Amino acid sequence: MEASKSPETDVLPLDGITVVDLTQVAAGPFATMALGDLGAEVIKIEAVGRGDRSRDIQPTPAYFDTLNRNKYSVAIDLKSDAGQEAAQRLVADADVFIESTKPGRAESFGLGYETVAELNPELIYCSISGFGRDSPYEDLPAWDMLIQGMSGIMSITGEEGGEPLWSGLPSGDLIAGSYASQSVLAALYARERGRIDGEWIEVPMLDAAITWLTARAGYTFGYDEPFPRLGTHHPSIVPFGKYDCADGPIIIAAGTPDFWRGFCRALERPELLEDDRFATMEDRVENREALDDILEPILESEPSEYWIDRLHAETVPAGPIYDTKTVWEDEHVKQRELHRVMERDDREDADVIDQPVHFAQLGTRLEVAPQQLGESTDSILERHGYSADELSQLREDGVIQ
Repeated sequence: MEASKSPETDVLPLDGITVVDLTQVAAGPFATMALGDLGAEVIKIEAVGRGDRSRDIQPTPAYFDTLNRNKYSVAIDLKSDAGQEAAQRLVADADVFIESTKPGRAESFGLGYETVAELNPELIYCSISGFGRDSPYEDLPAWDMLIQGMSGIMSITGEEGGEPLWSGLPSGDLIAGSYASQSVLAALYARERGRIDGEWIEVPMLDAAITWLTARAGYTFGYDEPFPRLGTHHPSIVPFGKYDCADGPIIIAAGTPDFWRGFCRALERPELLEDDRFATMEDRVENREALDDILEPILESEPSEYWIDRLHAETVPAGPIYDTKTVWEDEHVKQRELHRVMERDDREDADVIDQPVHFAQLGTRLEVAPQQLGESTDSILERHGYSADELSQLREDGVIQ
């Protein structure tokens, strides 16, 4: 069955689920955005006057917009008693509460697990932190680059013989956000099955990032050595990596015997198949430099599009190296409509990246464009019992915005 897009359907997986979001910047917002895309109502609590810190990260509002669609912004001063009462009302009616505050901060806001579990015993409570409880670094603030460094991710990123490099993506944040949304879905399922009433989930960023070492850690477990920085070529598959063409580099991944044969046909070099130095993958790895000396002038003789077309004709995995501007011009990306624009009546439209999950019968949504700070404060609090006069007084007192 073709699944290029989610079907036109009103059946959303998390329809009827309410998530209260006390997170900011990347890890938590990435998790709650995923839940919102799946149909949950996400109520984003932000600080009065400032909001999510990513609202001030340049370029504004584009940075914030890419992480905060399908959410309703409610601006509350959680340092005030009245603000804490308002937030507790929201959490008391919610299915999920996700927070990424500093250790002890949620408790100081009256939103610690013990407090809200009494208000809502069926709540799924998820804490995203740098290092988690009972860690020697428990009180240390965490940022993505720190997590990449401490997890080993930076140590395996970079050129051979060069310095460790930050991956460029906020990998530590995105890994933790992915685990947070996954664990919340698992807990909701367990609650639906009657196996639990409520739950407290902890997702430490460092732990999450370390799990993504997978086979790189396997290298160390097997050889008792650090996995080396290898730049843009695979350590045990040849040809596999970045190769320069006349107009720029491409990626070629000829990682099987069939792909190797197709690669040689695409380059019109059948004699390579008869060369004992390159007969097996082990031979090609051992004689990598000799093979590269043959391949480099051949590939540099023609432009990248020429070689990609020839390699694709032989079904050899190959493709260009895009940047974050040119990627949107790729035919696959355009056909899948991954770059979407969400209209906003009151200001400039929001550029977002579409949800990549496609169901056969369920759907996902892009419904609520990223909101301005406090855009839904009144409508959400009215639903939770506040009168117009009470809201006016709270606003006058600086409790809400």
